[in-house]
Amino acid sequence: MKHLPPLIENIAARFFNVERRSDNARTDTLVLTRRRIYILPTYYGILFAMLLMLLLVGATNYSNSLGFVLTFLLASIGLVSIIHTYRNLLQLKISAGKASAVFCGSIATFHLQIEKPDKRPRYNICARFKGAQPAIININNEKVVIKLTCDTTQRGWQTMGKVTIDSVFPLGLFRAWSDISLPKSCLIYPLPATEPLPSISKGDGSGKENSQNGGDDFIGYRDYQPSDSPRHVNWKAAAHSDKLHTKRFGDNESSEQWFDWDSLHTLDTESRLRQLCRWIIDAEQNGVDYGLRMPDTTIRPGQGDDHRHRCLEQLALYPSE
Repeated sequence: MKHLPPLIENIAARFFNVERRSDNARTDTLVLTRRRIYILPTYYGILFAMLLMLLLVGATNYSNSLGFVLTFLLASIGLVSIIHTYRNLLQLKISAGKASAVFCGSIATFHLQIEKPDKRPRYNICARFKGAQPAIININNEKVVIKLTCDTTQRGWQTMGKVTIDSVFPLGLFRAWSDISLPKSCLIYPLPATEPLPSISKGDGSGKENSQNGGDDFIGYRDYQPSDSPRHVNWKAAAHSDKLHTKRFGDNESSEQWFDWDSLHTLDTESRLRQLCRWIIDAEQNGVDYGLRMPDTTIRPGQGDDHRHRCLEQLALYPSE
């Protein structure tokens, strides 16, 4: 569907003074009230209006009653479509959902939940970031979740930014839209180094790190990880449960690795962060307990999704030079 050029839409928005003062509140949930919605004819709507003018001139010139009937019938259909297009967005409640952390260079995914206050279905609702492909949905139930994606170019917090909600339902002659901003951010981890350097572990004097004195004694179970060997999976328990567990042996549990910021003094800041990121990912995949030492923070050895996130979060939010 062809829309009017963005410049014309922006001029019209400023002319009618429909700037939303409540947008500055930065709330987690927004409702598309009457004061939030713009509406303008689309490219086809302008062509339709020109056609009506030609029909009206022709009917007047030839005093043709059927021509007048056809012209006014089409004009009334166009006017009614304005109401339906406008009501298609009216009172929609929009809130931001969870945005999972990703690595720099990957695609960040933001979730928008859209709810309607009544039983009337809403059709052809589009949500998009500026310049991106829209996500198009029909809302038949009370609420629907839309996934919006965008590229990531640098580590740290990336805000959702402005999202446009629009619709040209039912005839495509008019477009109703609203630009919203929700205070939602996605954490961007550093881009891992492609070829990791050998890690240099520095202990804390406990004598646990890098020792291999535990033997092959079985000491328990832990949650399964994709890097685990199938030979260590407890298949008997898996037959009675939907969750996999891996056997833990003493030789794996007795090893610890420390990843130290100071051990990479020959690299610049971003290269250090990328290298530490690679070490953390590899250690997690190998099921090794690992700790992280940064200039202002020390994270004790451990493993698991929460521990991995804590370490990578420290890297992602480390101040830039």
